[in-house]
Amino acid sequence: MEIFLVTTLALLCTVLPFVIGQRLGCVRYVSPMHLLGYFCGFGFLAKVAAYGFSPSLAFYGRFVQTPSALAYGALYLGLFVLLICCGYVASLRISGSYVATAPARQVAAHIGRLGWLFGCAFLFSLLTFATVLRARGLSLFDPALLAGLNATKQINVNDAGVGATLAGIKTFFVVPKFAFVLLLANGIARRAPLVLAGAGALGALLVGIAVISGDRFELIELMLFALATYAILGGRIGARALCVGLLAAGMVLAVSAYMTQLRFHGAHVSLFEQIVGATYFLDINVAVMVTDRVAFDQQLLGQSYAWWSFGWVPRAFWPDKPAIDLGVYFKRDIMQIYTGGAFNVTGPGEAFINFGWFGLGVAPLLGALYRRCEEWLLNDAHSARFLLYPILFYPFVQATLQSSFSAFIVGAAAQMVLVVAMIALFVTRFRRVLTPKGALSHAV
Repeated sequence: MEIFLVTTLALLCTVLPFVIGQRLGCVRYVSPMHLLGYFCGFGFLAKVAAYGFSPSLAFYGRFVQTPSALAYGALYLGLFVLLICCGYVASLRISGSYVATAPARQVAAHIGRLGWLFGCAFLFSLLTFATVLRARGLSLFDPALLAGLNATKQINVNDAGVGATLAGIKTFFVVPKFAFVLLLANGIARRAPLVLAGAGALGALLVGIAVISGDRFELIELMLFALATYAILGGRIGARALCVGLLAAGMVLAVSAYMTQLRFHGAHVSLFEQIVGATYFLDINVAVMVTDRVAFDQQLLGQSYAWWSFGWVPRAFWPDKPAIDLGVYFKRDIMQIYTGGAFNVTGPGEAFINFGWFGLGVAPLLGALYRRCEEWLLNDAHSARFLLYPILFYPFVQATLQSSFSAFIVGAAAQMVLVVAMIALFVTRFRRVLTPKGALSHAV
């Protein structure tokens, strides 16, 4: 009965955000509510359904044996999701779905210096990759290169189990990511096959970057970058778009499975087992673990939301810098596991570690923030703000659902500098001009 009730709650938490997104989101299929539904579907619904058939797959089962722990964790996670939805709906300032598609297409059509953009993407990728290899002491011709990059996430791990992830260096990978968004937007707006081919080449490059980074979520990012850009520019999900999407999804699954084998040195571990047996997406396991294990004296009372204030200091200058990813604290201090690395703490998990059950109060604030940011980025008909939606806003939603707040803020601040510089270089500035007939036009 317990697993049936929990699965029903998970189904509600998956369907409700999607319905809200379809009816009220500024952009179809990739509004914050859609993303919430997707993350619930993979992290909550799919996992509890799998645990009903095979309880041994449950990640929390290795650490928590308390009766009804699953029910308490599901209740907390379910309430958190429902309160995000409440905060989102309560913050609506524009009724119904609306995105300034036509002006966005005009901005996208005037993205220029495409050759330089394409070249810069490959140059920054090459230099960043070379810097990562040098920092790790690896050679390009090392036969175990990819396995090492996927299996080992940190270097120079200190006594506290915290090491460098080279996140500062990897920030420069935002250049090819944003170049992909710009080229794709320009190709869609102008219906230019050559430009779309260039975007496809950069997409292949980003797949390579994901394999190099050892981060399978980079592949999901790539798909959502493309889907968000396509949807914002008014793309329809027809037969052709559906075929392209299914082909891309198949490629993502194949590459993800390959990366899984690299991470486990060829051991037979399926991608399905990795997804349902770990803490990815909006994870039920984390909700169970924090509601069961976090004591009052372990609550941080909001500290983790301010760790970004020192996170900008490179670990090369501060070797003993505390981790700004709350997942390290969760794994070592709460779960008492000292094998290094971290667990994905998730947004609900971070809220509980800080405030206990009062952490539910964070959820409506997140929902309100999602809606305000969505409207600000997508409802200005005469700016290039919409370009920030896939490259920075989607990762923010992902981080606040799956990861931890401060770790994202530090990386996003550095990425914002590069993104704004690229907009200044490659995106034409427009101003609003009122024609004699009252219609809107654009001038450079």
